[in-house]
Amino acid sequence: MALFGRRDKDAAKTAAPAGLRPTMGRIAYCRVCAKDQPMTRCWMRTAYLVQCMCCGLAFEDPAALYRRNQPACPRCGEFLEHPGFEYGLCDGCGSKYELVSGAKPGLLPNKRQRDEMSKQGKAWSRY
Repeated sequence: MALFGRRDKDAAKTAAPAGLRPTMGRIAYCRVCAKDQPMTRCWMRTAYLVQCMCCGLAFEDPAALYRRNQPACPRCGEFLEHPGFEYGLCDGCGSKYELVSGAKPGLLPNKRQRDEMSKQGKAWSRY
């Protein structure tokens, strides 16, 4: 309750950021941990990203980036989340997955994981 100009701190902490809708957690297979892991932090993207979550680059035309099959930040290569898709973080290792009903979770590698894959010669496509 906001009395005498004070804000409700609990409501500010639980509010979801713009463009995100929290969803129920689930158990899914994590390729990094190599076993079924709980993913308690899950969300659905409701709008285009206008700024990179990794390096903070503001996108001039986000729609142009989202025309690609797998949109990525032009500066750091971080994969961007699609509107209408559900995402989750593995509780074991913190890897981000795209969760699609009836399919295996798709790993969205972070910078450290992409660097390791490039060093080991693993193939992944940015486009």
